[in-house]
Amino acid sequence: MSNSIAERYPVKSDRHSSHSQILTVCGDGNGQQLLDVGCARGHLSTALQNQGWKVTGIEYDPQDAQAAQEAGISMIVGTAESALSNMTDTFDVIVFADVLEHFVAPLEVLTLAKNRLNPGGRIVISIPNVAHLTVRLQLLLGSFNYTDRGILDRTHLHFYTKRSLREMIAQANLEIVHLGATPAPIEEVLPVLRKVKPLRAILEFNAFTARAWKSLLAYQYIAVTKGP
Repeated sequence: MSNSIAERYPVKSDRHSSHSQILTVCGDGNGQQLLDVGCARGHLSTALQNQGWKVTGIEYDPQDAQAAQEAGISMIVGTAESALSNMTDTFDVIVFADVLEHFVAPLEVLTLAKNRLNPGGRIVISIPNVAHLTVRLQLLLGSFNYTDRGILDRTHLHFYTKRSLREMIAQANLEIVHLGATPAPIEEVLPVLRKVKPLRAILEFNAFTARAWKSLLAYQYIAVTKGP
């Protein structure tokens, strides 16, 4: 990911965020091998390494890759397509945290990643939901405006609904074993929701509704998949 993208998307510490959910579904590594594709400066990679995973990162931006390496992550500098095509190592978990939508050919990348899984290995994906209520309302009003970050990030090359995400995963010959959801990050607009304890119930309700009505209210999907 480019330096500007890394700056716009810092580590997400909220317990309902994509990063927190990825850390939860990955669990304790116990020295197993994990590949973080498009790891930027290695914030998530470092957190995964702290959970006992032996992490390798792929990042095409040299400055971001250097920052991740300085943080203690074993790095491959280059495109995901090139790195996955040429590597011989295999992994117990491969993570795509908010990156597949940036690739020209995400299905090709996902298929290449599947071929680098150990038996019983998993691929963990977080990806924005373009069918979120806020986008639907924009379309009803006749607008589809790109933004600097979020679901309509101007650097996104592909957009996914729950159905199209499932279709891509199936086309890669992978099976979804868990599909989670993140809520809209309303606390970024209203930080008081985090600071005032009685108001945190609003955040919990926001997270509950995202899980209950994924197609409409999931801001991002968290898909845990396994190979055949």
